[in-house]
Amino acid sequence: MSDPVKKYPLGGALERHYAAIVEGSNDAIITKDLTGRILSWNASATRLFGYSAHEAIGRSITMLIPDDRMDEEPEIIRRLKLGERIEHFETVRKRKDGSEVPISLTISPVRDDAGVIVAASKIARDITLQKEFEQQRDLILSEMRHRVGNCFAVAGSLLSMCAREVETAQELADLMKDRFISLSAAQSMIVGGITGQTDAGVRFSKLLETICRPFTSMSIPLDGDDFMLAPGAVTTFALVLNELCTNSVKYGAMSQSDGVIVCKSSHSEDRIRIIWEERGVFEAPPPAMLGNGFGTSMSERILRGTLSGTFKRVVSKGNLSVEIEVDRRATLENET
Repeated sequence: MSDPVKKYPLGGALERHYAAIVEGSNDAIITKDLTGRILSWNASATRLFGYSAHEAIGRSITMLIPDDRMDEEPEIIRRLKLGERIEHFETVRKRKDGSEVPISLTISPVRDDAGVIVAASKIARDITLQKEFEQQRDLILSEMRHRVGNCFAVAGSLLSMCAREVETAQELADLMKDRFISLSAAQSMIVGGITGQTDAGVRFSKLLETICRPFTSMSIPLDGDDFMLAPGAVTTFALVLNELCTNSVKYGAMSQSDGVIVCKSSHSEDRIRIIWEERGVFEAPPPAMLGNGFGTSMSERILRGTLSGTFKRVVSKGNLSVEIEVDRRATLENET
């Protein structure tokens, strides 16, 4: 059987040295002719794509290309025939099992003794971790933009609300200070859960009170079943309730002197249901409450990912209703 890496004679020790480098590389190294037929295939190509050298050599390189990216290969061949080297081309390729993997390709023309381009050498690097990092980075940046913008909006709304409740500048300063202290305590509860610095459960009614207190003077009692949240569920509900309060103080009932908020809870054998209602707060809902913005997406994602939950929001006839359903066993302490 011929060595799958060795294709063009380099002569003695140099050829063996080259073959050893290619075979020992952590990157997939593949050689193909100008028709796309695979000529060589190293061990890392097997690890990356799942095909052995015996399975791959002689087949078309298109076996690795997803249907929606087939137009890439003719363009690559065209540029190779012009003698171009293609560096760090990010794309997606298909494994033997049908799964797709993000890769970075560097492709160089291979010439014969006469200098004629007869083949191409491809180096493929798995960039899955890089792409996951980029997605996490973008998510964090989006969260930061959202949170920083909300901080200013909430501060402005709290100032307007507090100004309606006091008569002197000192009273306003004292009230704002109290609100910010409460807001800091609520944020500490959220951050502590995210960083794993809390391992204690919290009653839902207590969490509701703690999160809502910085935003409003109105009482928001829990109508229905109270329950002890498991530590992991505390962070999820704290984030979601904080998002509801932030929107309410900007657009909803908390921004109105006569606004009304009701929080209802109930449970079945396997699900817990929370309904957050804001009543008669606007003649026409503001666009921010209708769109699927970052805050809503975050709430949906975290509920689904941590508590097998759902998040539904309905705005109708001046009222807002948010329905949250979560898995009971994942949510309640001592249920597992």
